[in-house]
Amino acid sequence: MDGLGCSPTESCIEGIKGSRLVYSINTERGLPICLLGVANHPGLEDTGVVWTMSSNKVSRYPLAFVRAVRELLETACGLYSKIISYADNDNPKHKKFHEVLGMINTGETYTKQDLQVYAAYEYMTVKGLNKLYYNE
Repeated sequence: MDGLGCSPTESCIEGIKGSRLVYSINTERGLPICLLGVANHPGLEDTGVVWTMSSNKVSRYPLAFVRAVRELLETACGLYSKIISYADNDNPKHKKFHEVLGMINTGETYTKQDLQVYAAYEYMTVKGLNKLYYNE
């Protein structure tokens, strides 16, 4: 674990601390199966980055997951001029999921240190549109 960086608990805490919004998806019994949020992008001003951490059980609740991410995006629309997310470039399902959410593929890619390539997606925000049209 030392070579991998943060433990899952540390990753969770850091993700939550750096976020303006955090949601959880719970089972009928109240057990959390997913945390998701929007964090400030460290290098881009007024930009949020969508993040999720989930167990494999979230696949049993696909509609709840989509609803939670959509609600998160709609709520974050007033907080950021731009919201971005990344999808595994080699996984068509990841890309399709972003499109279902209404995110637009920017054509940009991001390559991690392990050479995994991710496609960048952007979500149009109310705050971003206001800046564009009204110079607010």
